[in-house]
Amino acid sequence: MLAIQGLKCIYDTTGKGWSIELVLRADGEDAVRRFDVGGAEDAELLIEAFEDSSASAFDPETGEIVFGYEYLDLDEEDGDDDEDEEADGSEEDDEDSEASDEDERPKG
Repeated sequence: MLAIQGLKCIYDTTGKGWSIELVLRADGEDAVRRFDVGGAEDAELLIEAFEDSSASAFDPETGEIVFGYEYLDLDEEDGDDDEDEEADGSEEDDEDSEASDEDERPKG
C-alpha cells in the first residue's frame, strides 16, 4: 500500500472525460497515477472521501483506493462534560448561596 498525499480532479476538454489523479508517496519519491471516473459527481465523491478520511492509501496490486476513518465516541465525551458542568454548577450554587446568606445577615 502506498500513502496518498493528494488527489486532483481533472476534466479532459479534448476527450470530454473526467479523471482523478493520485499523488503517491513511495520510497521517498512522489509518484502519480491517473484513473478515469464516470463523471463530475464520482470525482467529487472521491475528493470528499479523501478530505474526510484520517488515512488513505493505494494498493497497486489490486488497484484499490482505500480511505480510512476514525470515529470519536461522543457519548463518552458528552457524559464527561455533563459531569464537569454539574460539578462546576454546584460549586457556583454554593458560592451564590453563601453570598446571599451574607446579604441577608444584619450588618453592624
